Parts: sequence; C-alpha cells; structure tokens
Amino acid sequence: NNNNNNNNDNNEKRNSPEKTAFVSYEAVRGDGENVRGDGVVPLEWTLLEGSKQLVLEDVVHSINEAGTSLPTDRWYGSEGVIDRWLPTVINQLPTTNTNTNDNDDNNPLSSLSKWFQSSISS
Repeated sequence: NNNNNNNNDNNEKRNSPEKTAFVSYEAVRGDGENVRGDGVVPLEWTLLEGSKQLVLEDVVHSINEAGTSLPTDRWYGSEGVIDRWLPTVINQLPTTNTNTNDNDDNNPLSSLSKWFQSSISS
C-alpha cells in the first residue's frame, strides 16, 4: 500500500504544471528554467516582431490544464477567452472601401475584412 502512495506521488510530480511547463519550455528554447509563459509556450515565442502584441493573463495554449487531461476554459479558443482577444484582431483588420477602383488583391485580409464588415452590418 505504501508503494502505491509513492507511485502516486511520483506521478503527481511528473505531471505537475511546473514540470509540464519546464519540459515544454526546454523543448522549444533549450532551457526550461525561469521562463515566463503559459505552461506550454514561452511568452517570448509568442511576441512576434512587427505584430500587434496582446498578452492575456491566465490564458493558455492548451485545451487541458497543464500536466492533466482536465479540460480548461482558459484556452485561447474558449468562448469567454475569444471575447477577450477578438476585438483586438477586428481592430487590426483593414477597413473596407466601397470605391470599386481600389485593388484589394494586394491585401490578404481584404476578403476577411469584407466578410466581417458585412456580418456586423446585417
């Protein structure tokens, strides 16, 4: 019976959020010590140069709590979390111009912007 308790303790340590974060960070950056991130991806790897940067506290890249198979509502794709970042994305979309002489072929977000504008004006 004591042996089972030791196994459970070892499993808990091996699957702890801290251990999961260390292993994840070490895999992508070669070092897992003293890294700020969400337990899956180091923060420095999410801040793309030249992009609009938005850091959401207590939001994670994993659909499960780190080191477990328990679902989380803190995932970036969760309904409540989407509401926190989507307005920033929408504000980054170019505004559409109704002038038919403008060529939108050079703007990769043009069709997305048009779709969004039409969906909110309906």
